[in-house]
Amino acid sequence: MTASTQLPQEEKSVPFTTYVVKVVSRCNLNCEYCYMYNLADRSYRDQPGVMLPDTTRAMCLRIASHARRHGVPWVHIILHGGEPLMMGRARLAEWVGLVRTSLGEILASFSIQSNGTLIDDEWIDLLAELQVRIGISVDGPKVYHDMYRVDHKGRGSFDNVISAIRTLQMHPRGSEIFSCVMSVVNPDIPPKMLFEFWQFLDVPGFDLSLPHANHLHPPRRSRMSYGEWLRAFFDLWFDQNRPDRSVRYFENILRMLFGYPVSTDNIGGKPVGVVVVETDGGIEPTDAFKCCEEGVTKLGLNVHTAEFDDLYGIALVETLQRGTPGLCASCQACELNEVCGGGYMPHRYSRERGFDNPSIYCDDLQMLIRHIRGRVLDSLPPQMREAVLA
Repeated sequence: MTASTQLPQEEKSVPFTTYVVKVVSRCNLNCEYCYMYNLADRSYRDQPGVMLPDTTRAMCLRIASHARRHGVPWVHIILHGGEPLMMGRARLAEWVGLVRTSLGEILASFSIQSNGTLIDDEWIDLLAELQVRIGISVDGPKVYHDMYRVDHKGRGSFDNVISAIRTLQMHPRGSEIFSCVMSVVNPDIPPKMLFEFWQFLDVPGFDLSLPHANHLHPPRRSRMSYGEWLRAFFDLWFDQNRPDRSVRYFENILRMLFGYPVSTDNIGGKPVGVVVVETDGGIEPTDAFKCCEEGVTKLGLNVHTAEFDDLYGIALVETLQRGTPGLCASCQACELNEVCGGGYMPHRYSRERGFDNPSIYCDDLQMLIRHIRGRVLDSLPPQMREAVLA
């Protein structure tokens, strides 16, 4: 079954409300694990370097049309790449202004995921003026970060990233736009070391992401499993008991354990409304699918000729949107599926069965979720714990 295979729509699809827009398709770093440039899919070579104004206008017309058709008054747009700041301040300001104008009455919020190496006071002034929030990627202390997050000459980026974080913290308007630090889980880093590094950074928001891997391209294994590592890091965070120190990945699991719906594509069983727009206007599902195989995200759709509604009925998109009902049989039978949601869909891929598999991180996710559930139950007063377990 190819990515563009059409399926009957068995239930109402959720509208798209989050648009990941590849405003540039080049990066000043060359991270070893990057799913855009260094894993299975190399289609970036066919992309223009930057999104052109005509493509931006066409995209906005399609977003507005989709939003009106589905009664969506507000959308969130994530500027992505490559490295979005490589488009330069003037061009980025023009791009955000063009999007706001072209969307008409549809409201939009904006954020950027950046490697942080280009941030300075002028960038902060501009992003604050445009009301664009920014997250920074940093993978732990220098010795670990610089193993993987290097430039095209093999030089580490740690010093530049830390300088950017400190610049954001010292700038009078930095707190308006600085959202969080994102780290890819590396089980070679002792959990306590990364936790203490986070305290050193003194940032309120922190998020964790498992490396993009699947059954065709398994993750690198270490002495400590990913589940053991996440479990240990959770304990450090949970025992600190500081509500002002957020770890989004853990908080989402906690919310789902308490029965609150969470709409995120990397965990949880609820349908998600996320779509990617490539630099040339190509309409694609979540771009982490690029870790699977060459061309898997290519659906033959483009904002110049297609509507976002044309995604409905495509097998890859429908499986992503269905949430728990789209899981394989073993996941359907699992007691944790409403929390786990099968994990991130790209992590389920195999050449033999497509996405009809448990996550390559299934054991790790089960270990983490069961541990979090146990820690929460143990923290309750005895009578309340008995009532919950009854």
